[in-house]
Amino acid sequence: MTFDNRGVGETDLPGEPMYSIGPLADDAAAILEHLKISRAHVVGASMGGAIAMELALRQPRLVRSLTLACTWVEGDARFLHTLESWISLAYRVPIEERYRHVLYPWLFSPEFFAKKENVEQAFQRSMAYPHQTKAEAIERQGKGIMAWNGTRLTKLGGIRVPTLVLVGKDDIMTPPAFSRQVVRAIRRARLLVIPGGHGFFLEHADQFNRVLVRFLKSVRSK
Repeated sequence: MTFDNRGVGETDLPGEPMYSIGPLADDAAAILEHLKISRAHVVGASMGGAIAMELALRQPRLVRSLTLACTWVEGDARFLHTLESWISLAYRVPIEERYRHVLYPWLFSPEFFAKKENVEQAFQRSMAYPHQTKAEAIERQGKGIMAWNGTRLTKLGGIRVPTLVLVGKDDIMTPPAFSRQVVRAIRRARLLVIPGGHGFFLEHADQFNRVLVRFLKSVRSK
C-alpha cells in the first residue's frame, strides 16, 4: 500500500502554513486504522523516513518493522540551509528549471547524470505530480522538516521493532553519517550503504527491492 501525504501528489493542498511531521504520521495511522490494518511493515524515504519514525514513536502498536531510506534525525547546518534555499527558490524559479537545476543535483549520483535519458525519465515522473510542484507545498513541507529536525534524537531508543536503515553511498543531501546517527539511536537497527545518491531507490531500484524483500522475509520468519 502506498499513499500521498497531504499537499503532495493526488491529495489536496491544505491551507495550513506548515505540514508538520507529527500530523503527517497521524495521517498514516488514520489510513491504517481505516483499512483495518492492525500492524504494517513501514517503509519511508527521506521525509517519509521521518514520518515513519514519528509513527513508530506515536503508534508503536501499528508498526511491525521499519525500513528507513536516505533519512535523518538531526541534520546539520548545510542540510537546513539547503531546505531554506529550496523554499526560497520555489517561488522564483519555473517548475522545469527547479527540478533540473535546483533539486536534481542534490538527489542523484554522478553515474546517474552520465546518462541524459535518466534525467529525462526522472523529469517526466516529477511532472506527473502537480501538487508536489507547487511552491506552497515545498514551503510547507520544508518548514515541517526544519521544525522536526533534532527533536527526536533522544527518543528513538524507544523504537523496539526491527529496523533497517539504507543510504546511498554518494548521498549529499542526507549523507551516510546521518544514517549512522539514526542507527546508533535505534536499538539493534542495521545499516546498509548501497550505490547511488539521495534517490538511490530510483537509481538502483532492483537492488533496493531485493534488499527490502529480504529484510521483510527475515522479520516475518521471527
